[in-house]
Amino acid sequence: MIIKSDFRYSIKFLFAFVVMFSAILMEKANAQISAGKASYRTLTEYTSTANDSVFVFCDNIGTGVGELRADSPDGTNGWAFAWTKWDATVNDFTINLVTEANQSFSILSNLTDGRYRVVMSKSGETDVTSIAWVLNNSNAEPVLTFSRMNCDGVYFAGSFSKKDLQYQDVPNANQINVKVDDRVRFSLQRNGEERQGTPLVAYDGWDEQLYDGQVFEGDETYQLVVTDQYACEFRSNSIVSNTYVVKADFSVDPKDGEAPLEVKFTNNSINATDYDWYLYQDPERVPEDVTDDEDRLLTDGILVVDNKDPFNYTYKHPGKYQVKLIVKSDKGPEVCIDEMILSTPIVVDTSLVQVPNVFTPNGDGRNDIWKIKTQSLFLESFHAIVFNRWGRVVYEWRNPEEGWNGKVNGKMATPGTYFYVITAVGREEPQKKYTKKGSFMLIRK
Repeated sequence: MIIKSDFRYSIKFLFAFVVMFSAILMEKANAQISAGKASYRTLTEYTSTANDSVFVFCDNIGTGVGELRADSPDGTNGWAFAWTKWDATVNDFTINLVTEANQSFSILSNLTDGRYRVVMSKSGETDVTSIAWVLNNSNAEPVLTFSRMNCDGVYFAGSFSKKDLQYQDVPNANQINVKVDDRVRFSLQRNGEERQGTPLVAYDGWDEQLYDGQVFEGDETYQLVVTDQYACEFRSNSIVSNTYVVKADFSVDPKDGEAPLEVKFTNNSINATDYDWYLYQDPERVPEDVTDDEDRLLTDGILVVDNKDPFNYTYKHPGKYQVKLIVKSDKGPEVCIDEMILSTPIVVDTSLVQVPNVFTPNGDGRNDIWKIKTQSLFLESFHAIVFNRWGRVVYEWRNPEEGWNGKVNGKMATPGTYFYVITAVGREEPQKKYTKKGSFMLIRK
């Protein structure tokens, strides 16, 4: 049993050593050129010889920006890197470039189009050779032209002269197109932000219609950015344009509260010159697809203003109120119209406390008790205090069903002005605290 066990472990160790040694050999044999700055990589499709890597570089300046890197097969120093370039006239690597000694890697920059080879050698090691093509993609600049504008937006036409990159079939001199997915992408950008992105398959230079329907004010800058089939970006000339598309937009604050409720309307509309505000008491009555005359008959109030300034409107009665804003623009050759309706209605609640401003405690059975009307079902707690004009407390109570009978220590209070402070806590979640202060008159007739 012991002999079998030792033999089994010996076999496992030998197998692990073979795998590790094979991996080292494969790493050396497969050492190759890399190109971190390339935008696209593929393999050649030679007709009769082993294929090479093809690296495409985005060359916006047209001078050759290719860059190749070769790393030593074992990652150590002491290797020599001999770079040469293919000479198509003799079909061989006869153009010497550079040789670097005692290195772990070597980089060649600013390379023009062509086929490059590096031979890595080290004393006691087998030479390793790697070959790759460099193709600089210096495509033509896209063309962007202004077409027209209307109430829908701004229209342009864009075009691009797509360039197909080629390499030489080795060993013959035939040219082969780089294998690539034949699609490009047009991006219409305004101030650097994309407004329309259009992928195009098998594009051959036709005029593509581009459009920006978003509203904005003033002049802004457009540019066409084309991403070609090699993932390189090319930018067109810039065009400055405005738009007369109109957008209705507003906000209200607060959106709910007790009557009387003063609401601030902030007009955020864009490119508008006329503003018609429609105030509806019943949200269910907000009409759609009606004429202006019908719209006016269904509203509870219409405000027509000719400026964008914020304004306040007071809702005096409880209820749910809806608002619609219709805006118009005459900035272009045609009048543009847009409208906005609040997503939720303004909710005006009944006042938590209603305080009388006068009472007459004269024993006639009418208005003899200064009593506060409350929504008692919605109160968690209640506290009322009455002061005279010198700030002395003359009466206070905590039961909202009670009130002041106009007496102080059992004697009739002096007629005149009195002041009150009422505090209450509602049953909302979270609980809401209310405070109301004011004055009233005590009159004896």
